[in-house]
Amino acid sequence: MIRLFAALAVAAAPIAVFAQDAAPTEAAAPQIEIDPTAVTNATSPQANLLTGLYATLATIEICAEEVDATVRDGMVIDQRRLERALSMDEAAGDAAYAEIKADVETTSPDCTAGSADLASVDAVTSIYAQQASATPAATAPAAAPAETPAQ
Repeated sequence: MIRLFAALAVAAAPIAVFAQDAAPTEAAAPQIEIDPTAVTNATSPQANLLTGLYATLATIEICAEEVDATVRDGMVIDQRRLERALSMDEAAGDAAYAEIKADVETTSPDCTAGSADLASVDAVTSIYAQQASATPAATAPAAAPAETPAQ
């Protein structure tokens, strides 16, 4: 019986060595470095849209561009919708617009016809004009049903 155990021990010795080699080892902790000067963009898409809309509205105001009333209304509706999405009340929205307008004024936008600044305004306003023309029933008041004369 002792020979049997001795034979099993000798036969199992290479398996035990192999099992120790294959045993999982603790991985070294990854080295994480934090760069406090790194530039990151954590701005939400809604905030980016609102900033662009503010800049467009500011350019329209600074250049005294004529914009169709339905286009202007659509832009204001989107402005207020984006402000609500960002949890801004009307006062905060007005303050943010004033800040963006001041930034636009410092760039001295080119208000001459065909300039790049007015071309970007035209691109945005054309989107709103297309939306307004695509949904005339939504903006037009419903027609009153015709009355039939009493008989």
